[in-house]
Amino acid sequence: MRIERISPDETKNLYHCMKQIDSESQFMLYTPDERDYKEDSLRDRIKHNFYIGLKTDDGDIKGYSLVHISSISKIKHIGYIVTGIEQAYHHKGYATQMFDEIIKWSKRKGLRRLELTVLTHNNPAIKLYEKIGFKIEGIKRQSIYMDGLYHDELYMALLLDESPETILQF
Repeated sequence: MRIERISPDETKNLYHCMKQIDSESQFMLYTPDERDYKEDSLRDRIKHNFYIGLKTDDGDIKGYSLVHISSISKIKHIGYIVTGIEQAYHHKGYATQMFDEIIKWSKRKGLRRLELTVLTHNNPAIKLYEKIGFKIEGIKRQSIYMDGLYHDELYMALLLDESPETILQF
């Protein structure tokens, strides 16, 4: 297994990985029947954001992380992270390795802040994010509806640069 950047010509492989994870996990935003394959749209997102994959020696993608960066000038220092790994590859250290790559890339790109959301009952993911250095900044109450119930999400962030000279003091 290796962790490497996903290229725009791997859209079908990435889509199949996403669909597999959607079918295995209640923690992803999409249900399995909601995700559509739009090759041009996915290719464009891969070109303009950072996508890395957990790949087999044959090049099959078994997990992915993406960092979305806005084009809006006041918030383009922030990367929003989405990540998922197929169940067969959980608890093997791959997510930690992917986050290490995300952090290195984000620092090289000059990002200052990484953000993500996680369901409050996804304890393994919360522990992983806290181990990496993410802090809970708030709760998005009743933000997810599934299985006939509303669920809360934690809003978490990691600051990559806390230089005091760049922070407005009140």
